Amino acid sequence: MFRTIIFLLSLPVLFVSCTNQRLNWDPDDYTVTAGDTLYSIAWRYEIDPDDLAKWNHLSSPYIIHPGDRLHTNESDSLAAVKSVVEEAQPLQQKRPTEITVRRGDTLYSLSKATDVSVDRLAWINGLKKPYVINPGQTLNLTGKPVVAQVRPVVQNTTLQSAVSLVTPQTVRTPVSVVDTKRTVSWQWPVVGKVIERFNKNKNDAKGIDIAGKEGESVKAASSGKVVYSGNGLISYGNLVIIKHSKSYLSAYAHNKRLLVKEGESVKAGQKIAELGKTGVEKPKLHFEIRKNGKPVDPIRYLPRS
Repeated sequence: MFRTIIFLLSLPVLFVSCTNQRLNWDPDDYTVTAGDTLYSIAWRYEIDPDDLAKWNHLSSPYIIHPGDRLHTNESDSLAAVKSVVEEAQPLQQKRPTEITVRRGDTLYSLSKATDVSVDRLAWINGLKKPYVINPGQTLNLTGKPVVAQVRPVVQNTTLQSAVSLVTPQTVRTPVSVVDTKRTVSWQWPVVGKVIERFNKNKNDAKGIDIAGKEGESVKAASSGKVVYSGNGLISYGNLVIIKHSKSYLSAYAHNKRLLVKEGESVKAGQKIAELGKTGVEKPKLHFEIRKNGKPVDPIRYLPRS
């Protein structure tokens, strides 16, 4: 009976906790899972990887961890920063400058409570060991030397430092600028019949499908750097994504075997995978090109066969 009563009394607390989590949960954010990269997430949402990095204060090499929550649009990122700034500034403005000693207080307990070191508290208030303090006594938390050290931090508070109060692991240097003048020349990744044309309005036609034999060589359509190699994107099977310039990415899906790893540089025409049918019924290569995160028709870029 006693255990039943305790359980019933705890239900409101559990309900409030779950409600708060639900209110704080943003459905437009994405939770990173094992195997994800910044580029695979950007590919999933059809957004520019540079934008995704900027919205989440990430810089190269764009390190993310399972469980991280990433903003997938700019409005969420700006709203989060604004909220943090509004909460952080009052906290700094209301920081007390003195404290009254209560019964049972010691200089050590007050140091922990006020985040001011014992030595500094003693120096500001002219106390000497064994640091005897009495109930009702007022202790100053700041002195002239302390104010001189703290003031620049308060006056120079920026949006980035405000964000660090909530997600310090994501505060990094600004996103690096990549050369935007590089010309990307394209070639066919495999030779075969195009059996599915590009249709940006169909989820499975954001590129083209090329028929082929299982085990046939899949080649890089242009030189670049491998930014994803795995099978974590639903409906793509074994997938390779290559970054060719600031604007262009290409993807090679449904492979039987992947022959390149993330971070590896590849040349145009280099074998990067073996054609397969992972995630589909018949062997084929699903090939996509993205410009600034958006799918474009590969036929417009590939040479006429």
